[in-house]
Amino acid sequence: MIRILRSATDIAESRAVLRARGLDFSDPRRLRAWRLIYRMRYRTSLPAADPMKSWDVHQALSILERSHPDRRTPILDMGCFNSEILYALRALGYRRLAGCDLNPMCRWMPYWHRIRYEWCDLTHTPFPDGAFGVLTCISVVEHGVNLDALAAEASRLLRPGGLFILTTDYDASGATHENSVMARHFGQRWSIFDETTLRGLIRCFEHAGFMLLDSSQSELSHTERPVSWSGHDYTFLLAALRAPASA
Repeated sequence: MIRILRSATDIAESRAVLRARGLDFSDPRRLRAWRLIYRMRYRTSLPAADPMKSWDVHQALSILERSHPDRRTPILDMGCFNSEILYALRALGYRRLAGCDLNPMCRWMPYWHRIRYEWCDLTHTPFPDGAFGVLTCISVVEHGVNLDALAAEASRLLRPGGLFILTTDYDASGATHENSVMARHFGQRWSIFDETTLRGLIRCFEHAGFMLLDSSQSELSHTERPVSWSGHDYTFLLAALRAPASA
């Protein structure tokens, strides 16, 4: 399954849905006590969840809830720092939650007494084989992640038939984004996927045994580029892949 953000309106509508369901954590007042603990620990403020990721979070939650309604499903968010998806999953009643990130400050993110946060390389995590039913990876793979290594680690971590949901920056318009490849954000290289490099990403996961959740929903073109950041216009893309049914 591949879905593409079509317009800025979709971002606003997604945030409205999250807010209506009590899943909007973009308001810093929502986690005030946790933010205070974080500030006392690190002498700096915990960044607020980014409203621009509203579509990513809403789409990922929608697919996850539909495919894994059992609130006992173990879920890992890979690249969890400053992502609200674990907070939203907890609000939905999921309790077997974990997150990992290269940023050591992830260990004191909200709900650290109930969510297991690990400071680690996403391609070499400390979790045991087959530990999770779902992996989420929101706006991470564009930041210099070794895709072959990530696919191998995701395959190791997921139970047979488990789900891997990722979102990333994408532009199939043919515009040049060469200087974005040299840019560094969050301490990592940043690049924007195009149709060719996206197909390469999917192949990495296919080589690790994954298949798109629904290959009929794989339209890669788009007419609008509703996201502007660091001098580049692009959109967001979500891909949902199923791990092999058996080892």
